[in-house]
Parts: sequence; C-alpha cells; structure tokens
Amino acid sequence: MNNSEQQKGLRRELRFSRSKVDRNLAAHGLKYVEVKPLLQALLEENGLLGLYGSELLLLEKALGLGAGELAIDLVGELVSVKRVPAGTKVSYGYLGQTEGSTNLGLVAIGFSDGIPRNATNQFEVKVGENGFSGIGRIAMDQCVIDLGDANPRLGSEVSFFNSNSSLETWVKISGFTPLEIFGRITARVKRVWVA
Repeated sequence: MNNSEQQKGLRRELRFSRSKVDRNLAAHGLKYVEVKPLLQALLEENGLLGLYGSELLLLEKALGLGAGELAIDLVGELVSVKRVPAGTKVSYGYLGQTEGSTNLGLVAIGFSDGIPRNATNQFEVKVGENGFSGIGRIAMDQCVIDLGDANPRLGSEVSFFNSNSSLETWVKISGFTPLEIFGRITARVKRVWVA
C-alpha cells in the first residue's frame, strides 16, 4: 500500500451537526429548509468560494461561529501511541519537549488539512471525554498530543473543536477569524452531516 492509499483510509472529517444548526437557525427565526442550498455548499470542497457577504453572515449564524452553539467539529484519527521518557524532544525542530515520562499520540491531521501551524505547542484536543495538549510542531500530515498516562485505542477519534479547545481558542492562537479557520480546511478532509 503506498502513502496516498494509506492517507485515503485515515479519518479526517469536518462534521456539521444538523441538530445544532437547527437550534442556531431557530434562534434567528429561520428553518433549515429556508437555507438548505446554502448549507449544502458546506459539503463541497470549495463551497465557501461561491458565497457572498450576506450568505457568509447567515452561514456564520447557522454554524454558531461567534454566537450560538458551535455546529462544526474537526476530527482526526489517533494512529500511534508511544511511551517516551522525560526530556524527549518532539516533532520537527524539536519545539516541544516532554516534562516527564509520558505517552505521545500521533494524530493523522496536520497543516496540509488546514490546521493553523502557528498553533504549535498551544492547542488542545479531546479523545473520548478526555482533553490533551498538543506538543511539538504541527507537521504537514500529522500532529502529536501528550496523553500523559492515558493509552487510548488506536483509531480513536481526536476532536479539535470542542469544550476543551473551542473555535475561539483557535482564533486567539492563530489570528484568523472563525470563518477563516473553517474556510482553511482543505479538500482532503471529508465533509459530513451528523445528528
């Protein structure tokens, strides 16, 4: 199996919650059917490029960007867990270093998927119900998280926009607006609707 075949099988998803979108729209007196064509553009790889100002403002309301309930999540896959000693330098340029003996998790998502690289050593993720910190430089196709003593199963979902690391946190770290962060997510990341 070559690298491109391996990459296709890894979970990289931008998930849109239909129930949260419905609640956000209801707060503005709108219904899903009234904005369905706009929301369907979300599933297209470059769907935001054809939208205009008022449509983008409506999209921000529907997705809870800035106000309301955040209706999107970026999800990657945990592909490796490795126990390392204290003082282990992590990722390219060794910008991260473990403070103690810990488990490091390799997540199959990186800056080529749209994660702002300047979030290196500053981001938080959620695996199951537990929050973990990113460590080391965000690489092209992957990033590393410090799992401490936790040892989640390989294939576990890693959530990037959640209660531990809100989209607003990513805004502060990266300097981008919520819509810019959302718009940076590349075509390699599958777009899906969830309940």
